[in-house]
Amino acid sequence: MGKVQDHKRSAKSKRQQDTTAEKAGRTDRLEIVGEIEECLPNTMFRVKVTEAAVEPMVGKVLLGTLAGKMRLYRIRVMPGDVVKGYVSKYDLTKCKITYRVNTRPTNTASN
Repeated sequence: MGKVQDHKRSAKSKRQQDTTAEKAGRTDRLEIVGEIEECLPNTMFRVKVTEAAVEPMVGKVLLGTLAGKMRLYRIRVMPGDVVKGYVSKYDLTKCKITYRVNTRPTNTASN
């Protein structure tokens, strides 16, 4: 990517706020942390669960979609990104992605 794209991506990630801890008190959802395996059409993703509040969820592959501010601000999610989200206790095969964890190092070399 060029300098402009890197700047835009970093600006979008600064606007993003992690609200999953605030909403964890709800009883109808299970919080998860996972990794994006595959990008699908219509902002849908295959998410492999790496951490979850419920042990049987770890290792499952879920169908995830972007939620709320992620969709509004067009936060980009790529395969290999670590994301946080939640699963409804009524449908354990789908999840909503609420936060992209910034683990990639930024390229700060100047020419």
